[in-house]
Amino acid sequence: MPTPVTVIRDGKIQAPGHRESQALVYDWTFPWQGETRQQRTFVLLDTGFQINQPVIFPEQQQGWWYCDLIHVADEGDVVRVTDHWIDVIVGPPDHPYRVLDLDEYADAIATGELDPAVGVDGLRRTQRFLDHHLNRRHDTSRDTWPDFPPKAITPLRDLPFTPHSRLLPD
Repeated sequence: MPTPVTVIRDGKIQAPGHRESQALVYDWTFPWQGETRQQRTFVLLDTGFQINQPVIFPEQQQGWWYCDLIHVADEGDVVRVTDHWIDVIVGPPDHPYRVLDLDEYADAIATGELDPAVGVDGLRRTQRFLDHHLNRRHDTSRDTWPDFPPKAITPLRDLPFTPHSRLLPD
């Protein structure tokens, strides 16, 4: 049975969520082109990645996934997630996935915005995420990903959508 949690996203958004083992889900809203959009996001606590199917993707990419490397501060009933630059776009299994923003990640390390030890940990977690969920190594079949969307989110996918997020004061 999923446990209720509160998620703080990038120190700016507070949203209700639910945790089940090493995954959690939260629903949130954001303004986009004069409208309020609703988004469901899953967090993989073991690798520190959050994933969602962006509601703002163009029609030809609906159903694709956007994955963010994040820092997770797990305080029990409050989980803080902070974006750490590296992103992965995952489409259908017959398309290659794309890794983005490694240059921004390197810049954050170079300028001291990101501690080098944290940077190394993030690179290792990114590789673990790719290897566990997307890399096919010797599998020549292109009809499925090894574990994507991750099985860990299965118990959370059908929970009722509750976009009761709020912006936090600066």
